Parts: sequence; structure tokens; C-alpha cells
Amino acid sequence: MILDAKKGFGQEPPHYDLCIVGAGAAGITLALELEATGLRVCLLEAGGAAYEPETQRLFEGEVIGQGYPMLRDTRVGALGGSTTVWAGWCRPLDEFDFEPWPFGLDELRPYYARAHEICGLAACDYDPEHWAGVLGPDRILPGDPAFSSEIFHIQVQNFGHRYRGWLQRSKNIDLVLHAPVTRARMEGATCAAVEIRTLDGCDLAIRADRFVLAAGGVENPRLLLLSADEPAGAPGNGGGLVGRYFSDHAFVDPGTLVLRAADPLDFYRARPVAPSRGTSSVRGALALRREVVEREHLMNAALYFHPRYEAHQVFDTAEVKAWLTLWNKLKQRAVPGATWPYLRRAVKAPHRVALAIARKLSVRHGPARRWRMRGAFETGFRYHNRVMLSDERDRLGRRRARIEWQIGDADIENMRRVTQLFDQAVRQAGVGSLERAFPDTPAAWRHALEPAMHHMGTTRMHVSPEHGVVDENSRVHGTSNLYASGSSVFPSGGYANPTLTIVALAARLGNHLATLPR
Repeated sequence: MILDAKKGFGQEPPHYDLCIVGAGAAGITLALELEATGLRVCLLEAGGAAYEPETQRLFEGEVIGQGYPMLRDTRVGALGGSTTVWAGWCRPLDEFDFEPWPFGLDELRPYYARAHEICGLAACDYDPEHWAGVLGPDRILPGDPAFSSEIFHIQVQNFGHRYRGWLQRSKNIDLVLHAPVTRARMEGATCAAVEIRTLDGCDLAIRADRFVLAAGGVENPRLLLLSADEPAGAPGNGGGLVGRYFSDHAFVDPGTLVLRAADPLDFYRARPVAPSRGTSSVRGALALRREVVEREHLMNAALYFHPRYEAHQVFDTAEVKAWLTLWNKLKQRAVPGATWPYLRRAVKAPHRVALAIARKLSVRHGPARRWRMRGAFETGFRYHNRVMLSDERDRLGRRRARIEWQIGDADIENMRRVTQLFDQAVRQAGVGSLERAFPDTPAAWRHALEPAMHHMGTTRMHVSPEHGVVDENSRVHGTSNLYASGSSVFPSGGYANPTLTIVALAARLGNHLATLPR
């Protein structure tokens, strides 16, 4: 059933078995997994069925340190959450990415398979040979000692669209729209209720036996911190770690691969796995081998190739990047609204924008010698990077989020070394060379870096409350019935986009909650 908090329940809300805060990838997955158990579930969404400017303003905040997009542009307050603007890239974390986690890849394997079903992906197989019939056998750097060709699955999937009908028909799940949570009401170690205040100023409380925060890597710690008079008293903050260890992936376009002979690089281009409409795609990427990461004390990283039409250096300019962001906003492939800063920058160089548009319309895929590259880099989960509460308040009276994030020197050196190894590899293989887009200096790398807007680490998972906010089953330390789900629990992030792991963890949490006594 779908309800709207703006219209009220018509009566006192029922007492639920479980209340989930946030109807994005994690929250919808968790509800989906518990549907068959007969549990009465309340799924709360701060926004409506689609993007609304008034709700999105609740997600404004500030970022101190590293350059970062406007915070309201980094997540979506609507049914489906950030999957409403998601590019659909999926891949599990690598086995060695799990070293800081309380369990390994084998624990998540069955849930990754389930996540493939939930995300509408093809078979959960990441062996490049399995997909040779789709992508072709040709790869650069075959057998290279530093880099291997890896697979991403891609399916643009708005969870709100995909599962709204199912939520509407459900007899056990109440989806409540326009229900922003202001705090968790704690009674000792027990969460007794979550308090809601609508944009119209109506207050109500949802009571349940158990609660799960599934509101994202910024909102999860924010809600915990809002649930106490002082941060030290926040649920799970016995070790002072709520909001700490904030991290994000770093995207950098380091330069252009200049090949000795023209090649279409088909293996590294997204291709549908079947001819039918709506099918998912796969594509290749180049990633560091584990032995190289360990030998050189590097963090994980992967390299991709932009489409052929983007080979021109005009796509490296700030004006064209602003135009691309503006276009994505208009097409709702990025968070809508707040277009003026991007428009103001794009119009400063209309000739560059015109050239980019012309290339996008006229240049088709095919063999080429020049391929602009993009790197996706893991960055360190550092104690001093954090989500905290600012002194500014939103329309509901809640203190806004403030992020303190600074890329470390080790992160920059890692990125530099990865591209040095790539240039070395293609030269030694006689394939070509890397033509850099900017000087190979720390300052230039910092300037070129683009945050991926993958908020991670702020309610990190660890068996000990001294080193984490949630335990191995995602229960908030020091509480009896409060849980957190999503990328906020990640102790590390590899290079892979986080959504598939978010869905897998939510499926695992659903299985755990289903086994608990009622």
C-alpha cells in the first residue's frame, strides 16, 4: 500500500514489526526481501514518487576542504533515491577489498547473485571469457603482469519505477511518501519510534519492533547525530565514530591513449547481452592486479575509455563538462534543479560547447587511434574526513549536514602511480602511449579530480564498538533494535560503484532480520 504523510494516516499509525527509513536501493531491497515473511513493514520516504524541488532543498549542506559538487546535487529525495539518476554500473567488490570487513567475499556471493536479480542484470558472472561472445575476444594488454581486463554489468534501473507497482499491491508493506524523519526516539538502548515532520509542519511518530536506517551515506549519520542532544550521546557513537571515515571514489580523466594502430576497443564498450529491448549490458575495464596492489602498496583502481566522439580535448574543458552536467539534469540523468551555476559556466565558451555537440551528433563508434580515458580510484577511509551537523537548519528545523573531506597525499600518489604503470605497460607491449591531459604533479591531479558522489564509510561496520558504528549484522552498537544499511556501513570501497554491494548487503540484512524472533 502507498500512503502519503501529507494526507495523514486517517488514524493512529499501527505498530509495525519493522520500520525502514529511506526508499532507495537499500530500503526497497530490504522491504522486497521481507515481503514473504508476513512481517508488517513501514517504508518511509522523505520525498514523493518523483523529484520535487521543495523536498530536495532538505538535502542542502556544505562541504569543507576538497572541491565538491553542491551537496543537494549528490543524492535524491524521492522514491527510488539516487537510483532515479543512476547510470547503472554494477560490479562486486574484489576479494581483497574485503580485508577491513568482518567477513569476506564468500559471505556476500549468494547475495550478489540475488542483487543481480533485483537490479535486472544478466547472469552474475564476471569472467571476461564468459562475455567474449558479446564483447569480442580482442583486448589490449592481454596477459599483462600489472593490468587485467575486468567486467562491469550495466542496467539503468530506477528502483522507484521498477518496484512502485509491487509496493502498491503489497498487503504487508506500507510505503509512506513525504515522510522525512527528524530523529530516532531512543529509550535507553531501544529505539521506540522515529519522528516525522512533513513540509506542512505535521508531526507524527512511527513505532515498530525494529528500525533500519537506509537513507544513504550522508543522511544515516546525520539522523543518528540528530537523535541526541549532543553528538557524544548519539546512538552508536560510543567510540565517537558516527560520521567519521567519510570517503568517496575519485574520478579523473588523466589523458588519452594514443594507439600505434587504429582499434575500436570493442571489449571496453557497453554492449547489450541480448537483442531484446530493456536487456542489460556488459563492458570491459582495465584494473590493477591484486599482486601489483599488494607489492606496490597501492589502492584499487580501474581505467575506462570514453566514447569515440569524446576523443577531442574540448571534452576536458570546464565549460563542456558544465554543459554535460546541465544536459544530464535536463534529461534527469543527474539531480534536477539548481541549473544556473552550470549554465553560467557553459555559456562562457559557446564555441567549445558547439564543437562538443557537433562531435556527439556526427562521430560514430569505430576504429580510432586516440581514446580519452577515465580512471576510477579508491581513496582512503580516513578518520578526519567526516559528516557532522552544521549550525544551519533546514525547513523542518533539523541541523543540516556538513562534510569535511580532503583527499590525502597518498591518494594522489596512488593515482599518479597507476597511470605511470599504465603508460609503462602500453609502451612495453608496443600498443601505444598515454598522452597526459595535465602535468603529472600533485597540484594538477587535485585540480582534475571529480568526486564520484558515492558517500561511504560514515557508519562503518566492525565487530567492536571502538572501531565501528554497526556490527557484522548492521545493528548499531549499543542498541537492541536499530540497524543501518547502505554504503555508510562500508569499511572500504574498492573502485566498483557501490550500488550492487548496497543491494547485496540489504538482502543479507533482510535474511538476518527474517531469522530473528518476533
